[in-house]
Amino acid sequence: MREKLYRWVWDLKAPPGALWPRISDTDRFNRDCGLPPFRRRAPVPGQGAAEPGVRRLAASYLGIVAEWEEREFEWVQPVRFGVERIFTRGPLARMVVLCELAPRGDGGTTLDYEMRITPGNLLGAALLPLAIGVRMRREAGRVVRGYDEAALRAPSAGVALPGSSAPRGDRARIASIASGLVSMDGQPGPLVGRLCEYVLGADDLSASKIRPYVLADAWGAGRRETLDLCLHATRAGMLDLSWEVLCPHCRGPGQASSSLSGISADSHCESCGIDFTANFDQSVELTFVPNPSVRAVARLEYCMGGPQVTPHVVAQRRLRPGDTLTVAITYPDGRYRVRAQGLAVQHAFRVEPGGAAAARVAVGPGPAPVDEPCVAPGGTLSIVNADREARLAVVERVAWSDQSVTAAAVTSRQAFRDLFSREILRQGEKISVGSITIVFTDLKNSTGLYGDIGDAPAFGRVLSHFDILRRAVAAEGGAVVKTMGDAVMAVFTDPACAIRAMRSAQSALLAPEGGAVPLRLKCSINQGPSLAINQNDRLDYFGTTVNVASRLCSVSTGSDIVVSERVRRDPGVARLPSDPGERLSARPDSAALRGLGEAPFRFWRVAGALLSVPPGA
Repeated sequence: MREKLYRWVWDLKAPPGALWPRISDTDRFNRDCGLPPFRRRAPVPGQGAAEPGVRRLAASYLGIVAEWEEREFEWVQPVRFGVERIFTRGPLARMVVLCELAPRGDGGTTLDYEMRITPGNLLGAALLPLAIGVRMRREAGRVVRGYDEAALRAPSAGVALPGSSAPRGDRARIASIASGLVSMDGQPGPLVGRLCEYVLGADDLSASKIRPYVLADAWGAGRRETLDLCLHATRAGMLDLSWEVLCPHCRGPGQASSSLSGISADSHCESCGIDFTANFDQSVELTFVPNPSVRAVARLEYCMGGPQVTPHVVAQRRLRPGDTLTVAITYPDGRYRVRAQGLAVQHAFRVEPGGAAAARVAVGPGPAPVDEPCVAPGGTLSIVNADREARLAVVERVAWSDQSVTAAAVTSRQAFRDLFSREILRQGEKISVGSITIVFTDLKNSTGLYGDIGDAPAFGRVLSHFDILRRAVAAEGGAVVKTMGDAVMAVFTDPACAIRAMRSAQSALLAPEGGAVPLRLKCSINQGPSLAINQNDRLDYFGTTVNVASRLCSVSTGSDIVVSERVRRDPGVARLPSDPGERLSARPDSAALRGLGEAPFRFWRVAGALLSVPPGA
């Protein structure tokens, strides 16, 4: 049957960049337009696995069942996006959707929304004028204008989606939990109130995936405080944990679990058709969902693809052999890469002032060039498919979203370890951590302390030093992993935070309150890759980075902090303010570390007036 064209054009007041996060969130857009949710179809017996990137989906609308196969969305931020669906059951045969956003001279946007639909039978031909020509046009216009008003109110948003006007959930139970969070857990009242309003008022799409850093940024609150509040709210029964393993390519969810013990290092992405190994500091993200006793959330899916599923991808398009995709560089400065589905080679490039006006990347089976091209803002990047097969070309930001609460970040929080000590990996599971900061401490001459002041006072002083360390570590966003005698192992995501925490702890132990005996604390800090493991029913870390940090503690004098070369070179450490007289040793020391070979290991000492030992200590 003949294809029918439906096209609507709206002149909107907000610029394309402010409209893009809303218009291209196709899951929410379809829901807001009143379209039905879809369900995933199982593979057809005898046909094998679907082609990578092709999804088999189905939905029911007005009692009519439709099934279709859908390829990847194609888009270029913030200019256009589109998708094609081929129907295998129902009144339609084919649908192509294309949305384009063009800037206007007055700062607004002309939005062109086009649907090309081929009926599959007479029923489809009869339904289209009413379902698409009248109803969809009316609903899409209402939704688009609402997004325009929201974009004008918050041009940089896309993040804090407004709650619904109809609160839902058990208000009395939420109020009771909120009271306990403030009075018993010491959580800030205004922040607790905002979380309660969000849990009650957010729509199901937003409530089914609560991201603490997104809320914190939208509310103007501290990220650590908001994350800790969500953790306490989970312990109190308002929220539940939700762990997701993200594909390293498309960054969509590969597996999900309500418990960390349900997460496996080996994962598979259906969209990309690849197996991959999870990584604690990139692949595993923690989000939250309301506890069913507080509010039942129906997580329905209205669109499986769309640009906002993978917002780090600035452009993607399937290119036939020899085809070219040209992208205008309107993106923030930074490092990007071009990859093609099915090819291992990736091409990196940078966006920064002073770069070339144009650059060209050829994707194919050959090796990637050693040099990274640099493109100036406002320039263009041309991507050519030099392969013999059609390929999905993807242009993406290398940096992961800093609004994601990674497993590495949350398991490095003292609040998480205190509240969820049983939230661990299953026995035998090992998940890599690309970069973690490990701290070891040990009391200097603690054995002599027992002889000087007696067993009971000395034991009490050692216990109190644990409390001081825990407070100092928690204040800088870290967590105590374990104690071993009078030694402590702690973990941080940021080495600068680790140094600040150790400064504070050493200072407090050298000048204790109430006339207690001063103590000298030996400290060592190392940064690097590690393995997260289940050790004695505790989330622990294992590997060379941990071993080096442990051995380095032996060379600390108690009036310094010993740091590895990697810690010393960390940009955040270089920016740390120094107290008067404090210094980082200009030249490294070196020592052979037990169990790590005979070659000397280089390290630096942070020492000075702040860490000087008072007379008699």
